[in-house]
Amino acid sequence: MVRSLLCLALLAGATSLAGCSSRSPWTRSARPLPAASPRPCPVGFDVPGALRTAGVDRPVTPDAVDVEVSRTSTPAADPIAAQQNGMSALDAAAGAYLECGYQVGGKALTVRLVATRAKGAMALLAPQLQRDARLAVDDLRAFLDTKPGPGEVKVVGGSVAVGGLAATGGDAALMVSSEAPEVRDDALHTVADALLGQVRF
Repeated sequence: MVRSLLCLALLAGATSLAGCSSRSPWTRSARPLPAASPRPCPVGFDVPGALRTAGVDRPVTPDAVDVEVSRTSTPAADPIAAQQNGMSALDAAAGAYLECGYQVGGKALTVRLVATRAKGAMALLAPQLQRDARLAVDDLRAFLDTKPGPGEVKVVGGSVAVGGLAATGGDAALMVSSEAPEVRDDALHTVADALLGQVRF
């Protein structure tokens, strides 16, 4: 799965691995890849379908997409030390980051997906989770200590849902942040669970 997400990120818009071969440039720098705006999310999330599972019938339009890929194909032996020496967290974990934005009835809904070749995908989402859910440091630490496992979803602060993904050869996590009043708490949990189930590699 980790290799698959890296391929999707590198191809920025592919829906399968057909175009991702052993000759793929695994050492791309961590930067957005150029494309038309708004471009489609590399992972073809069915957001309207996910909303319907929660009983939410609102117009959905795609918004901004951000794609980042690590410069490295091998995780750092000591990720913390590597970051202290100036390496980015994404490079230290040798992973890929996708951020796909949507407007739901004119309000933002953002889906973020991280896959890494080392453990710690959830930790890469922690800074954004803290901002979006407005968590105190102690609350963030408590969440990370009891983070959801593969196939599990937890809602934090009513407006953010985080789910774990089973990842062969690494680690992966998904986060959904919602500003739409209809997509909070239990409804957000249902939507995030549906989106989690759509991730197939």
